[in-house]
Amino acid sequence: MKNKLMENLIPSFKSVFPVSIIILIISLIIKIPLSVIVAFIISSFLLIIGITLFTTGAEISIVKIGESIGNFLAKKGNKILIIVASLIMGIVITISEPDLMVLSSEVPMIPSFLMIFLVAFGIGLFLSLGVYRIIHRKSYRMIITSSLLLIMLLLYFTKEEFISLSFDASGVTTGPMGVPVIVAFGYGIAKIRSDKDAKSDTFGLCGLASLGPVIVLLILGLFYRVDDYFNTNSFISGLPFVNRVLANFISCFKEIVVALTPIIGVYLISILLGNKITKKNVARSIFGVILTVLGLTIFLTGVSSGFIEIGFRIGNTIAGSEYKNFLIPFGMLLGFVIINAEPAIRILTKQISDLTEGSIKENMIGLSLSIGVAFAVGFSIFRILFDVPIIYILVPGYFLATYLMYYTPKLFITIAFDSGGAACGALTTSFLLPFCIGICKILDKNVMTQAFGIGALVCLIPIIIIEILGILYNYKLRIKETSINLDETIIDYVWEG
Repeated sequence: MKNKLMENLIPSFKSVFPVSIIILIISLIIKIPLSVIVAFIISSFLLIIGITLFTTGAEISIVKIGESIGNFLAKKGNKILIIVASLIMGIVITISEPDLMVLSSEVPMIPSFLMIFLVAFGIGLFLSLGVYRIIHRKSYRMIITSSLLLIMLLLYFTKEEFISLSFDASGVTTGPMGVPVIVAFGYGIAKIRSDKDAKSDTFGLCGLASLGPVIVLLILGLFYRVDDYFNTNSFISGLPFVNRVLANFISCFKEIVVALTPIIGVYLISILLGNKITKKNVARSIFGVILTVLGLTIFLTGVSSGFIEIGFRIGNTIAGSEYKNFLIPFGMLLGFVIINAEPAIRILTKQISDLTEGSIKENMIGLSLSIGVAFAVGFSIFRILFDVPIIYILVPGYFLATYLMYYTPKLFITIAFDSGGAACGALTTSFLLPFCIGICKILDKNVMTQAFGIGALVCLIPIIIIEILGILYNYKLRIKETSINLDETIIDYVWEG
C-alpha cells in the first residue's frame, strides 16, 4: 500500500505544482493580500495530499464497487432489471457528487434540493438510456445527435440565465465520485455481451449521462425565473484561516459520508442478493472507502479554504488594473494546467489507458484536455469582455462536435464525451468560476449570463479537440497500414521475381 501511495503522490505533486506556482506568481505581481496567499499555499499542499489519498482509495474501492455491481446485474441477465437499476444508480451517484453540492450552494436563487433532484433524475434517465444502448447495441452517434439537436432546439426557448447554469450543473455531475463509478459500472454491464465491440462500448456513459441534466434544466428554464442578482460577498471570508479549514473539513466530511452512503448501500444490497465477494475484497474495499473519504475531504477542504477567494480576487484585481489585456492569455494558461489537478480526470485517463490496454495513453488524453480547457477558459473570458451570448458559441460548437462525430473512430467519440463531462470538476467550480465572477463584478457584467457558462465551454471544447485527435490518430494508422501493405507487396514482387 505504501508503494501505491508513493506511486500516486508524485503525479499528484506534478499536477498541482504548476497551477500553484502560476497562481502564486500572479498573486505576488498584482499584490493579493499576504494572508490570502498563505492560505492558498497551505491549501495547495492539502490538494496534493487529498488527490493522492483519493486516487489510491478510488482505485481499490469505488472503481471495484462500480464494476462489481455492473457484473452482478449482467450475470442476472434481466434486461429490465438492469435498466431500472441503472436509473437508480444514476440518481444515487449524482446525489453523492460533492461538486454538485458546491455549485447548488453558489446559486441561491434555485432551492438546492430542487436543483440536485432534477440533475440527479436527468443523470439517472440518461444513464439508463446509455445502458440500454450497450445491451441492445444501439448507435452512440445517433443517440448523441438526437440529444444535441433537442438541446439546441431548447436553447432558443429557454431564458438566457438558465442556459449557462444548465450546462454548468451538468458538467459538475460527472466529478470525482461519478466518473470512476459510472465507467466501472458500464464495464461490468458490457460483460453481458461477448462481441468484439463490448469493451469499447464501456465508454460513453459519462458523456451521455451528462446530457440529461442539461435537457431537464433547460425545460425547467421554460417555466422558472432566475434573478439576475448574485451575491459575491461569500467569496471573501472573514474567518481566520485555521477556523475556516476546520469548518470546511467538518462540513466536507459530513457531506462525503452522506454522499457515499447510498453507493455503499447499493453495494451491500447486491452482496445480500447473491453478489459473491470474498472477505478479503470486502476488507480491501472498506479500507479503500476510508482513503477515498479522507482524500476527498482533504481535497475539497483545500479547494474551499484557499482557492475560491484567491480565484475571485485575482479575476477582480486583474480586470480592474492595467493588466486587463492579459486576462485571456493568463486564463488560457491557467486552464491548460489546472485540468491535470482534477481528481476525476486522473481516474478517467487511467481507466481509459487500462481498458484499452495502453493503446490510448494517459498523457495523450491529458494533453488534449489541457488544450481544450485552455481554449474554453479563453472563450469564457472573451465572452465576458465583449458581452457575447453563450448561445453564439454553444450552438456552432455542438454542430461542429456533431459533424466531427461522423468522421471520428467510435472509441474516440465515447472517450471524447466522457472526457468532456469529467473536465468540469471541483477546480472549475471553485477557482475558474470565482475567477470569472470576479471579472464580472469589477466590470459590472451580469454574473448569471456571463460568468456562469464556463463549465459549459469546459465540457464542449475538449470534446471537439479529442474528436480531432481521433481523426488524426485514425489517419496515422491508415498511413501505417498502407505502408505495411506496400512493403508486403514489394517483398512478394521481389520474391516472385
